[in-house]
Amino acid sequence: MILTIDSGNTRTKWAVFNDANAVVTSGVLYNEELQEAPEVWANCSLAVISNVAGETVAHRLQRMLNHSVQQHWITPSAEAYGIVNAYDNPAQLGSDRWAALVGARHYTKQNCLVINAGTAMTMDALLQDPDTGRCHFAGGAIVPGFHMMQQVLVQRTHGVELATDKRRFDELPVNTEDAVYSGALMAMTGAIEQMSLRLQRLTGGSMHCMMSGGDAHLLSECLRNSNVVSDIVLIEDLVLRGLLVMGRELR
Repeated sequence: MILTIDSGNTRTKWAVFNDANAVVTSGVLYNEELQEAPEVWANCSLAVISNVAGETVAHRLQRMLNHSVQQHWITPSAEAYGIVNAYDNPAQLGSDRWAALVGARHYTKQNCLVINAGTAMTMDALLQDPDTGRCHFAGGAIVPGFHMMQQVLVQRTHGVELATDKRRFDELPVNTEDAVYSGALMAMTGAIEQMSLRLQRLTGGSMHCMMSGGDAHLLSECLRNSNVVSDIVLIEDLVLRGLLVMGRELR
């Protein structure tokens, strides 16, 4: 079995896949809670790991992994898994973004906007070369995530407090809680629409949108009536699926 681990800025997501590429079990841990490894980890022959949370989290994961489990820590490269990486410094691309791109390519051969909505939201362009058929990561953008955007506003603005159990999205909010909540969603969905429009102008065609991450479902609901982004596929564990593709190639 293959263990896939995605350590983000706040949480670590993991899943164990069997030989049929089905999830045996999965879980989520906050990074400060990384101490005891789930028992099923010891039954895996390979762990494929994306870590963007820094050395402290990496050391915690290394202590948690059984010495008999082969470890493969993801580092993006200039070209691999059928994708050409256009980043100025390919290794500087976040390993979670790289894994999401690999996962997206596994699911579709169309031009695709790959969105990962976590602590930060990344929007990456995966484009198909019509002449060669090769996929290119053409570039992408990063904006604050849904919760970060609201937290910064509350911290930097006097008199704004959020009652988390009462907030809702409204196109024309009439109270401060809803205004902050709705404003964050509008900013994020607006960024997605802007990126999609730019890619449509660049490619001269429609743009497939693949969305993952903790806030993916919320964003996809807000984009449901969008005139710009209409082809949305929600795969919440896209990074883990990309790590699985990488793990299969290591065997």
